[in-house]
Amino acid sequence: MTFEYPICPKEDSEIPPGVAINSGNPDLDEFFDFATPMGKCSGVMFGLIFQLPKWGFERIRIEEAIEVTPAFQQYYQLTIKQKQEMEAIIKEGLRSIATALSDLELLKHDLRKYKEFMDYFAMITEGKNKGGEEGDKLKMEGEQSLKSIFIDQVDVHTGEMIALKMIAPRWPTIIADFMRMKDEDTDPKKIAKDYNVSEAEGVVLATKNKLYKEWRDELFKKAVEERFKGLVRAVEARKKSLDEYKDMLKPTLTRFKLINEGISGDLKFLQRAAYWKPDTHAISLDFTHMWAWRPFAPREKYKIVRESMDTISASRAGFTAEDIEIIEQGLKADKKLDEDKKWDGKLDALPQEPSIDSFVRTFFSKIADSYGVKLTAYDLYQAREKLVENFKNARKIAVGNVEPWVFSPYFIFIDIPLSRYVLKTPDGSEIEDLEVDRLHSWTKTQNVIICHCVEILAKEKQMDNYIQQMLGEMGVKGETIEELAKDYIIKFGEEEEKKEKGIKPLKNPFVEAKSAVGKVLKEFGLDISFLRSQGPYEFAFEQRLTKFYFNVPASYFNMIKDYLKSSFGGQ
Repeated sequence: MTFEYPICPKEDSEIPPGVAINSGNPDLDEFFDFATPMGKCSGVMFGLIFQLPKWGFERIRIEEAIEVTPAFQQYYQLTIKQKQEMEAIIKEGLRSIATALSDLELLKHDLRKYKEFMDYFAMITEGKNKGGEEGDKLKMEGEQSLKSIFIDQVDVHTGEMIALKMIAPRWPTIIADFMRMKDEDTDPKKIAKDYNVSEAEGVVLATKNKLYKEWRDELFKKAVEERFKGLVRAVEARKKSLDEYKDMLKPTLTRFKLINEGISGDLKFLQRAAYWKPDTHAISLDFTHMWAWRPFAPREKYKIVRESMDTISASRAGFTAEDIEIIEQGLKADKKLDEDKKWDGKLDALPQEPSIDSFVRTFFSKIADSYGVKLTAYDLYQAREKLVENFKNARKIAVGNVEPWVFSPYFIFIDIPLSRYVLKTPDGSEIEDLEVDRLHSWTKTQNVIICHCVEILAKEKQMDNYIQQMLGEMGVKGETIEELAKDYIIKFGEEEEKKEKGIKPLKNPFVEAKSAVGKVLKEFGLDISFLRSQGPYEFAFEQRLTKFYFNVPASYFNMIKDYLKSSFGGQ
């Protein structure tokens, strides 16, 4: 389903006059149903899709769904069974990812352990190079850590009568003496004198010190270095393979999600449809919901502030200082701006600026809540840029039979829901039916179109979130892994108050005061509409919109209607 905006201008609308136009003509709302031999409806449907750009329309597929009865074996095998096969591929892919992740964690555990060993050797080397009291302290710290490993994991296996831990009851200070020994302590008599121990204990300490140095320099150090390098290679290889598994699975997950099979969502009506006989008749249905829009110039131009694209600052376009900072971070994250550079804040202007007005800001957060995604100022910037690209591309291809875009903030918006049915009768013949329920034309302003671009972005983000959730890169409620990890940490004391930074609507007190005066005068029977207007767009509904603005969308609506009827032989 898509987000529904209030009808405006309208007396009881939450949108004040002049802020936006989102109005459909009741006469431009029709139902069409065409039945033909197999193939005709598909040809007309694709013909319309390819014809719309020639009439200057930007067309977007916003929703799609499919349903096939099991009795339609041929088509069922090609669609629903294909989804079941993809489901098996996804399960196997997720299993491979889980195995790779488990292997990676084991390798990382070993790598962390061997990194500790490497750090001990690095401390000894740095201590020798640094010298002095600080260097000796650093060297001693590294030596004691390695000696602990030697005592616990190497010397303990030399035998009960000669291991340091085993003979400690006889000489209680032998382990502490061994920990204090230096590399040059190899003479038993000197050790006995310097450490104030017996000559027998001095012989044991000298022997253990020689064995320790040989183990440290000839055996353990080389083994640690080789093993550390091998673990680094293995970890990096496993990381790469894990990323490859995820990348290989993403296209399959996307195709799996796009085959919206089952009587759900947009196809719920089939549960009560009299013609839908899933157990006895071979029927298939594919549903496509399209939006198409293009700008138009009213016969009498009003409040169109510019005639061609120029460059303006982001603040003039309606972005706040905080928004600009978020946009800059987003540009750097998407590699559209170098990390060491600062965004100049320059934008290509749209016909009406500021384009990020109170209407866009109000419905931006509502769209995010409706689609269950998190949107930031950078997403708003991208939605605006989509409309900018529409204007730029229209200027590039405005040759031949393609109608050019006028630089205007008023738009024709066509809502095109297409349902294609295929019925296979018992005698083997096939009937194709194309249903348009309902073809509807709207008059909209630039800010409403930007909100539609935000919707498209929200739907794309929904798909990205679904893939990330399936791959374990995001929580089921849209949290990042970092945010999700915090929820599993035990918190002590009062939790710090969270401050949400949303896209808040900006208010102009002077405009609101003017509107209040207009409303008071209207109560006394003086309907001075310009006093109640709070925005740059047309506000006179009966006087101007119905007489000048609605005529242009009507002509394009009739053009599409005539195309459909003529394609089906005037049905």
